[in-house]
Amino acid sequence: MASYLRHAFRRRGLRMGWCALGLVIIHLHAVWAQQVLDGIAAIVNDSIITISEVREVVALEAADLDNRYYGTELEMRRRELFRKALQPLIDVEIQLERAKTLQITVQESEVDRQVDRLKEDNQLTDAQLEEILQSRGLTLEAHREQISRSLLLTKIVNFEVQSRLVITEAELQEAYEQRQDRFRIADEWTVRHIVFLASEQATAEEDTQARQKAEAILQQLRAGGDFAQLARQHSEGPSAEKDGLLGTFRTGELVAGLEEVVVSLQPGEISDLVRTQIGWHIVQLDNAQVGGHQPLEAVREELSLELKRAKFERNYEEWLESLRQQSYIKILYEG
Repeated sequence: MASYLRHAFRRRGLRMGWCALGLVIIHLHAVWAQQVLDGIAAIVNDSIITISEVREVVALEAADLDNRYYGTELEMRRRELFRKALQPLIDVEIQLERAKTLQITVQESEVDRQVDRLKEDNQLTDAQLEEILQSRGLTLEAHREQISRSLLLTKIVNFEVQSRLVITEAELQEAYEQRQDRFRIADEWTVRHIVFLASEQATAEEDTQARQKAEAILQQLRAGGDFAQLARQHSEGPSAEKDGLLGTFRTGELVAGLEEVVVSLQPGEISDLVRTQIGWHIVQLDNAQVGGHQPLEAVREELSLELKRAKFERNYEEWLESLRQQSYIKILYEG
């Protein structure tokens, strides 16, 4: 025990006489005596994480494992679950320690505001809130302590990581160029048609009749007939009521056979007869919108937020790893 503690304090750069060390040992024995029925999962600097704290975090997942596995497999999975839950608790402790070192604190008024917001968002009275907390085995005081810790974690992460995030113009430009496909604007066509129905199962005679009707209308259009009027009078599709208007389409959205024709037309131009699986069509291109790419300015905010999230995750993990390296962490129980 003595050598173990001397090693811990040496890592912190502290020196301790045997008398003082003895007092610390007595103190820790007293603490551990209170944890006999519980046990210590890990020592993190001057704090301890109890086994029960970890088990409380994984209670629901552990219950699920109990229902799905048994024997050796169950024990192995419970240990794995315990280990995975222990590390985040350790990380919380070292972040709180960093906040203490930098003298970052949370005021009671800040906790008050969070409690008030919780009540307001959920339309709860003080009595109702306390009742809910009691049902979860919490006192209001314990709940306030949880809020305080959460706010302190947010503050230290904002101070050490979030506030130092900078996205340069060069990074934005590079990311924009790498994501050109995502910011592509597809070609769009507004299309009208006149259709004479003849399914793929139609007889040769039915197909011929549909084609002949289409050819007759095409001749009228070539002679200067009004497309919208002829569509309304003769088209056999539901678009007839809208003067033959099919709608506006992007690449891949038109019926197979029509898109190849549409892309070859100029606005106002009329196609030859087109056979599809539903019949014979005459197509007119109303309008064409040539695609391209959204300019950087149009996606700047979206892209900046995306880069900040990615950089935050990287920087946060690097910062956290540096705290781990600077901390004394001793894992005593892994499930």
